[in-house]
Amino acid sequence: MALALTSRRGALAAAASALAALALAIAVLGRGCRVDDPGPDAAVHDLLQAARTGDRQAVFELLSPSVQQRLDERAQNATSLVGANRRYTAMDLISIGSFDDQPAPTELRVVEQYGDKAVVEVESSAGRARIQLIKVDGRWRIELPEYGHDL
Repeated sequence: MALALTSRRGALAAAASALAALALAIAVLGRGCRVDDPGPDAAVHDLLQAARTGDRQAVFELLSPSVQQRLDERAQNATSLVGANRRYTAMDLISIGSFDDQPAPTELRVVEQYGDKAVVEVESSAGRARIQLIKVDGRWRIELPEYGHDL
């Protein structure tokens, strides 16, 4: 009879363990494996990385639609100034300097975020700079409100 009690206790313990494991699995699944969308600081990081590697296409894609449009307008103006000899594109107007003499950023920090607008502060040994961003179609884009308004 002692053997029967031990096997029942073992069965009950195994069932309790299985229920606990099931409850834990449900709790984990309830939370999901959702990864948060990249924040505005990730867009600034990507911009710095694209500039560091000289990837003008990636830089252009990280700019807001309004900045892209202003680059397109400036490229059209440049083309009209030189005549039909050369056609300029927005990509031709993106110039990436050397990063060899620039200190790498030590910190990227979101200092403001409200709705679809954000400001990221970039800090390095050379100082601090703030970059404005807007969210377009679910992705953060660099906004340069002062660029191209003197056309």
